[in-house]
Amino acid sequence: MISDFAKEKVFWTRKMNLKLVKFIESRPNIWNPKHPKYTSVAVRDQTYAEFASEYGNEFTWQAVKDRWTNIRSTFANYLRKINHSRQKGDAEPYKVNWHLWEACSFLLKINRKSNNLDNHEEQNVNETDETTDRKEEISDEEFSDDNSNSLNSSCVNVAKNLASVFRGVQNDAFGLNNTKTGHVGQVVAKKLSQMNSYDAAQLNPERGTNRRIPEQINNIRQEFDENKFNFTKISSKEILFSLCEDDDQDTHLLVINVSPISRYHSLLCPSVNKKLPQVVTHESLQLAVNVVLIAQDRNVRIGFNSLCAMASVNHLHYHLFVEKFTLPIESMEWKHFEGPVYCLNENYPVPAFCFEVDQKSSHKMCKEIFKLLQYFLHNSIAHNILITTRCFAKNDGSAQVLIFPRKGTIGVKQLTAFNVAVCELSGWFPVYDEQAFSTLTAEDLEPELKKWKLENFDKLCDEIKGLY
Repeated sequence: MISDFAKEKVFWTRKMNLKLVKFIESRPNIWNPKHPKYTSVAVRDQTYAEFASEYGNEFTWQAVKDRWTNIRSTFANYLRKINHSRQKGDAEPYKVNWHLWEACSFLLKINRKSNNLDNHEEQNVNETDETTDRKEEISDEEFSDDNSNSLNSSCVNVAKNLASVFRGVQNDAFGLNNTKTGHVGQVVAKKLSQMNSYDAAQLNPERGTNRRIPEQINNIRQEFDENKFNFTKISSKEILFSLCEDDDQDTHLLVINVSPISRYHSLLCPSVNKKLPQVVTHESLQLAVNVVLIAQDRNVRIGFNSLCAMASVNHLHYHLFVEKFTLPIESMEWKHFEGPVYCLNENYPVPAFCFEVDQKSSHKMCKEIFKLLQYFLHNSIAHNILITTRCFAKNDGSAQVLIFPRKGTIGVKQLTAFNVAVCELSGWFPVYDEQAFSTLTAEDLEPELKKWKLENFDKLCDEIKGLY
C-alpha cells in the first residue's frame, strides 16, 4: 500500500521543508505539550491543512502531517546521537550536518535539563519510527550528508520524490489505465517454449508502429540539436510530473513513453531544460542510482542507451522499467576484475562490467563508474547501462550498475524484429514483428547478441585495468 504522501503532485524541496519547520514553530499546538490545544486532533489537522492550502487542493493536510512526522523523527535521532556522544565523553562532540537542524532547535524547549526529549514527545517519535514502512518513506536521516559523508543532497532529494511518485504510478495514481498510452503498454506477452537461458521474449508490435521516428545518429558525442525532436517539445499530457531544484534552474521530468516496451515503462529526463545530449553526466548517473537505491523495490530497473548504442533521441534520458521476472543477466555469475569492478562470466554471449553500490558508497562509487564511462566516451565506445538490485544473488538493499561496451551503429535506428539495446543485452527481447516472434528460437538470439561484442575486448580490458 502506498502512502498518501507518495501520491502527491507537489514535491518537497529544501526550501519547502524549511518553510514547513518555520510554520510549525509558529504553531505550538503541534509540538508543545503545554499548549491548551495540544491534545486536540481536530485543531492539529486544521493547522496542517492551513499549510497545505498554500500549494493547492491536491496537496493534503495528511501530506503535511507525514512530512512533519518525518522531520521530527530525524531531529530526535540526531539528538539521541548527540546525547550518546556526550555520555561517552567524546573529545569532539557529535556534529550534525543536517540542513534543518538549527531550524528545528525550538524543539529543545520541550526537553528536560538532560537535553533528552520530553517523554510524551519521545514516545510519539518512537511510535512513528516503528510504524513507518521503509518502502513507502525514506527518512532524511538515512541519506543525510552525515551518514553518507558525500551523497549529493540535491540528487538524493529529487530521487526520493521520483521513487515515491513512481510507486504512485504503479498504483495508477494518475489514472494511466484509462489513457491511450496506458493501453499501449498493456501488450500481449508470452514465453517462448523453446528458450532456455533466454526466457524473457515478448511480443510488442505497438512499439514498432507507434514510436516516434528515430533521429540520425552519427557520433557518440553528437551535439544536441534543438531543431530535432527533444523532450522540451512533448505534449503536457505526456508528462507524469516535473521536479524543480530549489533555484528553479534545473528541471527533471518523468515522462510517459508513447511506445512502451511494457507496462510502467517511463522515461526519466534529468535536467531537461539544459538540453543535454544523450551522454551520461555525473549528476544524472547519481540521480538514477539513487532512485533505484531509495525505491527499495527489486522490480524497478533503470536503463540507458548511449548514442550509437540504439538511442533514438539525442536528449539526455533514462528508461524506467517495473518487471517482476528476473532477467537472464541478473542470474549470471560475476568475478572480480580490478578495483571496484567485476566482469561477467564468459558463458554469457556479450561481456559486461559491474559495480556494486550501496547507500553509503553511492557518491564514491558513482565517481568510479563515471570514470569508466568517460573512458568510453573519449574512445568513442558505444555502451548500454542497466541499474538493478537483483545481481549477486542477494537482497541487501544494494544496487548493481552493469555496463556493456559494444560495437556501435550509425544512422537512423532501423525498426527490425528487435534491436539490441540495454533490454536485449540483459536477455529481455521485446519483439516488434508477430511473424518473427512466432518463429524465434534461442538459437537465433545468441548469435545476434554476439554480433555486437567488441573485437578488441581483451585489449580494452587491459586498458580499463589501468584506470583502477
